[in-house]
Amino acid sequence: MSKIIRYSIISFLLIVVYLSVYGIEADEPERHNYASPSPEEIAFDLGICSTRGLSLNARSVLVVDNDLDAWIFSKRPQRQRPIASLTKLLTAMVYLDLNPDLDTTVYISARDCYKSAKSRVYKGEAYRARDLLFAALIASDNRAARAIATASGVARQLFIKRMNKKAISLGMMNTKLYEVTGLDERNVSTAADVAILIRSAMAYPFIKQASSKYIYKCKLQNKRNRNKRFINTNRLVRSRWKVLAGKTGFILESDYCLATIMRDKSGREITVVVLGSPTNNIRFAVARKLAFYGFKKAGRINNGTKQIANR
Repeated sequence: MSKIIRYSIISFLLIVVYLSVYGIEADEPERHNYASPSPEEIAFDLGICSTRGLSLNARSVLVVDNDLDAWIFSKRPQRQRPIASLTKLLTAMVYLDLNPDLDTTVYISARDCYKSAKSRVYKGEAYRARDLLFAALIASDNRAARAIATASGVARQLFIKRMNKKAISLGMMNTKLYEVTGLDERNVSTAADVAILIRSAMAYPFIKQASSKYIYKCKLQNKRNRNKRFINTNRLVRSRWKVLAGKTGFILESDYCLATIMRDKSGREITVVVLGSPTNNIRFAVARKLAFYGFKKAGRINNGTKQIANR
């Protein structure tokens, strides 16, 4: 047998051995190829249930047992990511902290409409402040969020400064915000911080009422018999669980995000955070999977070894 044939056979055998050990890597774009959580990314404290078999198509997730203040499941919970329209929760909180008159009339300006993405709110229209808050929280309307920040009477940069100060006061140490809508990819946070955010936002009766509502209807203040309807972007409000609070978010840099608090028929309450799912459908598929898992495990964590969500 010639040397060339022997070398060819040896090379072929080496290739077969390599592929059997390492496999063939898919040439798929990285942003759509999410790995299952590794042991290092999952909380394995004594008393916290194992979640090694839970495959999730998201960059970061967190499930919290609200009754025990304990983490049930986590995947990269401390990794900073753009949070898109989850930002609007802090916008609403800072506005409501000012104790505003929610029946005051607010006009939509050209500044509110500038590079605002999809919206059902138009320049020159007039709304009550409460209607714009509903639009921002339910339909995630960027123009409504900007108009609310303007209506606060606080200069925009000072308003943003207050948002960052509010985040720190809540214990959200890995959160940084640069504007009020979430369109800026520099608005970043972590799943752990977002869990704190949604639970803190639920303490505001207005936010709790708005974010758990499926449809909100209102009348324009400057156009007779003209009505608007806003539909909640959080599909879970029509699920088997009762949504107590929730907010969605999306920009290209963040992919699809969700933070929500739910209660089942047994009265158990959990927080679910999903950051960085590749599509809208996958975002909610991941959230439902986490909810099923979370409610199954809720209440079963040993109090002596629980992992506090607000740490």
